[in-house]
Amino acid sequence: MSTTALHWLPEPRLREVYRELATVLRPGAVFLNGDHLSVDDTSPALGRLERAVHERQEARRFESGRPEDWRQWWEAIAADPALAEAEMLRAERSEAAAHNGSESGELSTHTAALRDAGFGEIGTLWQRGHDRLLCAIRL
Repeated sequence: MSTTALHWLPEPRLREVYRELATVLRPGAVFLNGDHLSVDDTSPALGRLERAVHERQEARRFESGRPEDWRQWWEAIAADPALAEAEMLRAERSEAAAHNGSESGELSTHTAALRDAGFGEIGTLWQRGHDRLLCAIRL
């Protein structure tokens, strides 16, 4: 199981991870990936609807204003002199790991990579907006 992590991997690395995962899971095993996965590349109108559902739900949930997001949180860390050294080390590690953004945030990318790695049935078990729980069964 993975949650909100694999979309950070560039597609070639994501494919490697799924191939490796297929070697350690026995046939019939289930892999779950909870993440923000869009359908913009295959169904742009549905992608817009998914984002609208997500944004409306967030607006209702955070009527008095949304709390800081992860980028704002890291900006606050970087601005704190007491944490400057730790933040510098984190930034260096992120660069070394090529953590450079949402490179594989499309549902179709994950589905194709899982299928190519040896997973059979692949589909969404749960969804709210563009947040979904993707399930793949190892052949």
